[in-house]
Amino acid sequence: MNVLNGICLWMIIGIMAAAGTHCLARRYPALGRIFGRHFMPYGEKTVSGEDCADNMRDSRREDRAAVKRKNGLTVLLILYGLIAIRSIGFGSIPGGFNQDGAMGAVDALALANYGTDRFGSWLPAHFQAWGYGQMSVLLSYLTVPFIWLWGLNSVTARLPMLLASIAGAWALHGLIRDIFGRRAGTLALLCAAIAPWHFMQSRWALDCNLFPHMFLLGLFFLNKGLQRSRYLYGSMVFFALCMYAYGVSFYMAPVFLSAACIALLLARKISWRQVLLCAAVYFGISWPIYGTMLINFMGWETVTLPFTTMAYFPDSMRSGDIVFFTEQPLAQLWSNARTLWRQVFLQKPDLLWNAIDDFGTLYQCSMPLVLGGAGITIRRAVKGEGAQRISCVLLLIYWGAALLTGLFINNVNVNRINIIFYCHIAFASIAVYTIIKEWKHLAAVFAAVYGLLLVLFLNQYFTDWAQRMETAFFADFIEAVEYAGDLEADYYYITPDSQSDGSWWVSQILTMYAVKMDAAYFQGRTDAFRGAEISYENRYHFYHATGELIQDNANIVYVVRGDRIGDYEPARFARKQFGNYYVVVPWQYVR
Repeated sequence: MNVLNGICLWMIIGIMAAAGTHCLARRYPALGRIFGRHFMPYGEKTVSGEDCADNMRDSRREDRAAVKRKNGLTVLLILYGLIAIRSIGFGSIPGGFNQDGAMGAVDALALANYGTDRFGSWLPAHFQAWGYGQMSVLLSYLTVPFIWLWGLNSVTARLPMLLASIAGAWALHGLIRDIFGRRAGTLALLCAAIAPWHFMQSRWALDCNLFPHMFLLGLFFLNKGLQRSRYLYGSMVFFALCMYAYGVSFYMAPVFLSAACIALLLARKISWRQVLLCAAVYFGISWPIYGTMLINFMGWETVTLPFTTMAYFPDSMRSGDIVFFTEQPLAQLWSNARTLWRQVFLQKPDLLWNAIDDFGTLYQCSMPLVLGGAGITIRRAVKGEGAQRISCVLLLIYWGAALLTGLFINNVNVNRINIIFYCHIAFASIAVYTIIKEWKHLAAVFAAVYGLLLVLFLNQYFTDWAQRMETAFFADFIEAVEYAGDLEADYYYITPDSQSDGSWWVSQILTMYAVKMDAAYFQGRTDAFRGAEISYENRYHFYHATGELIQDNANIVYVVRGDRIGDYEPARFARKQFGNYYVVVPWQYVR
């Protein structure tokens, strides 16, 4: 795979070098004569009278309506392929469930049933999560309708991410189409469809991965609003929703909006009246999350309103995510810059669920295209004219704000810097479009390179990577707890060693997801749950059973890790294995 990546990279570099030489030859005709006819600018090519006639006939034959229909059909086919491929094994690959995703699903179930999170907070603007307010709410709210329709399961918990990803890809298509034309927009959609990052994040549930999709929808409507002002206000809806998607948006979105506002005002594309109306829409939707931030900054008490709760989290640790609040900010800034370069531009290995080694986020050979597309966008922003110029400025402001986010957020990984990848997909598609517009025959080369990489990526994703993910996402543990929950025991002793030794809080949230824990039962408002009337605190225990707690004469179910199965004698207990975990039941209570 390393050899293939090297070959693909040098092929792309060669194509970019040839394209650069061609551009120089167009600007300086003498260079074209030096390098040969393939680099001659079009103005110096001789065309016969017969060829001119043919060209005129061809231009007359071109039917714009037919071209539009053909392009629309292509877009629909790409969207269909995007949905179809991502639907394969959707609920089972990756196997198991991430602990943060499980928490969001449990809170979504509570919202669906009671309008609260699992702790009883009424319509929270931000979740308490692990106790320190480190989980956004938007994904859980979007999951609620699917729970109403089909209940809580791996498909309904992941479905909002899939739909949001499709919406984000559509927005990218629309944005690039409006700036560079229909074919460029179609190519951008195709690039998003095959990008490893875009594919992987769409198939599992994590709150922060909603952020780039909401942001791109906002950017699409903002750009469209330059021609039709009503879209400006629609864009503010999505930018406001970003604030409920990921904590990073607290820094990134205001920076982008402020810079974009200044640029559009200077270009006289918007008026102060429109700015004020946009601000009203934005803050009219996002003020509860800003209120939550203010409450936690000032140390005020939780505020509960009829339509939302702005909670105070006394153990909040979010400030530690920002470079300015570290003990050595300059050293941390340098560390962040190196990590940003490694993770985003060099595409070095990241967390298993974010990227597959050797493929990266956008395929490792794509970075020359990304940089080339950025250069083209910069040139259009400087020397372009009309609407295209200001649209390119907006795209570059987006890129700059994303890079600043990567610099100022500590411990950068693919999740934390997810806002940048749509921008890089856009740049890559712009570069490819520009190249094949000049040399159409190179389209086959790009198709062959990325087609091969896509096949290899999908093969790895659905085989080796899928097997590794079952361990990373606790598939065996969740399966064991689901089985144990169906036994309807009086008491459960569940290992605290699911993620690591003693990580009882992870075992707890995964158990709540697996058994579809009722929020009222968890809060102690009822003692009835799954065939017994025993309080949650007395029924569920997340620590190792030892000594007299290991009983063979009581209706107790034990979920234990394999290294502790020796404490349960086969003569006294029935044992059912699920990978590295066992469900243990006294023989007399085996049903």
